[in-house]
Amino acid sequence: MQKKILSDQTLDELKITEKKQRSLFLLSILSFLIITGISAYLTIEDGVTLYTLIPVIIVPFVIYSLIHFKRVKDEIKSRTSHILHQKRMEENR
Repeated sequence: MQKKILSDQTLDELKITEKKQRSLFLLSILSFLIITGISAYLTIEDGVTLYTLIPVIIVPFVIYSLIHFKRVKDEIKSRTSHILHQKRMEENR
């Protein structure tokens, strides 16, 4: 399945994409917190090991999911504000 560019999606498709991105973002945050907790526990028990660096490796994935989620929200906001502006212009005629 090919990904559609945000500007090519309809408003309904964008809302579905927003729900998916929100779920992925929350899942990545939850995973990061769990792994950070486990890593902190292992660091306290065993000292600094390879497991200490795992949360640092996961941070870019969390940041990527946040950025993509914000892009989808901004696109939806842009479209809805544009639609509202058009409706106001039609009402003033």
